Amino acid sequence: MRRSFTGLLALGGLLTLGACGDDDATGPEVCTDDTGTVDVQITGGSSPTVSWSPACAVALFLVEGDEEGDTWLLSTDEATWDTPSQANRIGPPITYGTVPAGIDELYGPLDLVPGRRYEVILWRIPPTGNFDGCLAVFGGACMIGLEAFTP
Repeated sequence: MRRSFTGLLALGGLLTLGACGDDDATGPEVCTDDTGTVDVQITGGSSPTVSWSPACAVALFLVEGDEEGDTWLLSTDEATWDTPSQANRIGPPITYGTVPAGIDELYGPLDLVPGRRYEVILWRIPPTGNFDGCLAVFGGACMIGLEAFTP
């Protein structure tokens, strides 16, 4: 699998160590030290819908293609990352190409090509800097979800 330099550069520019969660009871679930990874579900088609369970809020939502590299990158507003309750506010479901209110679109979306392989990658800022159970760690972020799909 090819990791895009653009995605890593954008991720590196955004990450700071903070806490996870959303104090708004109507928003996504709060991440905990025990959350670890999430189970990602993706519907088919050219505009798939992505959900994950538990519905833990994340700070970065990335779609990468094996051939294209980054195809879509969403993030919470970098200016709010110094407030722990604002770091992780992206919750499911996410429909490809539809930007949730209050979330920044940093790249894309590029058209998904039928038959090509893509991955959804979810990053959160973990509570108290706990990286136990992360699929990967980059800067102050923990990869909590990774799922391949083919539109």
